[in-house]
Amino acid sequence: MRLFGDTDRLDRSAWLLLLISGLFAISTALSNTFVNVYFWKIKNDFGMIGQFHLANYLMMAVTFIFAGRLAKQVDRVIAIRIGVVLLAAFYLSVLLMGKDAVNHVLLLGSFLGIGSGFFWLSFNVLYFEITEKYNRDIFNGFSGLFTSIAGIIAPLISGWVITHIDHFTGYRIIFSLSLLVFLAAVAVSFMLQRRSANGHYQLSEILKLCRKPGKGNHWFWVNLAMIAQGMREGLFAFLISLLIYVATRDEFALGSYLTVSSLSGLIAYFIVGRYMRISWRDESILVGTMMLGIVALPLVWHIEAWTLVILGVGSALFYPIYMVPLTSAVFDVIGESQETAELRVEYVVARELALNIGRIFAVLVFLWWVTRMPTMIQLRWLIIPFSFVQVITWVMIRKVPLLEQE
Repeated sequence: MRLFGDTDRLDRSAWLLLLISGLFAISTALSNTFVNVYFWKIKNDFGMIGQFHLANYLMMAVTFIFAGRLAKQVDRVIAIRIGVVLLAAFYLSVLLMGKDAVNHVLLLGSFLGIGSGFFWLSFNVLYFEITEKYNRDIFNGFSGLFTSIAGIIAPLISGWVITHIDHFTGYRIIFSLSLLVFLAAVAVSFMLQRRSANGHYQLSEILKLCRKPGKGNHWFWVNLAMIAQGMREGLFAFLISLLIYVATRDEFALGSYLTVSSLSGLIAYFIVGRYMRISWRDESILVGTMMLGIVALPLVWHIEAWTLVILGVGSALFYPIYMVPLTSAVFDVIGESQETAELRVEYVVARELALNIGRIFAVLVFLWWVTRMPTMIQLRWLIIPFSFVQVITWVMIRKVPLLEQE
């Protein structure tokens, strides 16, 4: 029995895409969480952080539409290069602006959203084209594994550098490292074979399916599932780590938390990637869904560093059990027939638009909440219901017939 399973099911293109994904994970693990902390240290304002992420999600959604046309009618690999270059430029902009960055959070958030939109649209289309039903769970498991490894090492480096060097100088060093890693990802992207495409961009036809429940229209339920998933992601992507910093006032403590949570995620991704079976997907999504909510319940009694760590580490441990089979199931719907596979770009765009609708909704609720109840104690009553929102995802995805034969 091989330790990492049937790795020969992944070809050269799959490993190159995993390498790009890993470099992306390293760069974001180094800096993404600390961008929020950087803004917070300059100006203690939850609303400002929310506005940054709102601009990010809004522009990401808009970018997906145009990036989809580029991927459909020109080339997928060009789109991923544009995304990585723009993400590198985002960190360069933060470096150049320095402390004045807090006065331009809408601009910076938009910049980040455009880069992320190009990157994730192209990545997901390439992921669909490079993988098949028989190796999709393996790819997802390795992707999560590499992301977790990056998350174990990079945050500790960031936290140590920031706390042992003059704080704002430390931030500049970390943002510079992220810039260099993204440039390395650009170089790797040139090793991917060009994937030109042709055909009409039929996004409007797929968006119509999102609004029409009916027999055989599995995409209606997938769309609702993705909106619910986006609601959780939109809030948790930035809030839990920021609150841990607010509770501890220590970047190294935050980095240590991120390392522990990533180690938990690594173990979970390894197990899921190694042993997941298609016939287990429904039960796996349900177990992951419920545990992601249960780990938030200690916040009912206290919202402080240790309860937030339980939530964060618990989420990292159970998220792969939920996310790996869900992602595979969604992309199996896209590949359900020759007709749907030919519209894979449009389906990926529709999926990302649904996710961002959920994310935008979550941030709007957050902005409304912090204008009225801005303290950490009051924020727990927002976090707890959002910890269970993925139950909707499970209910919706159950209506999609999951494949039971490998």
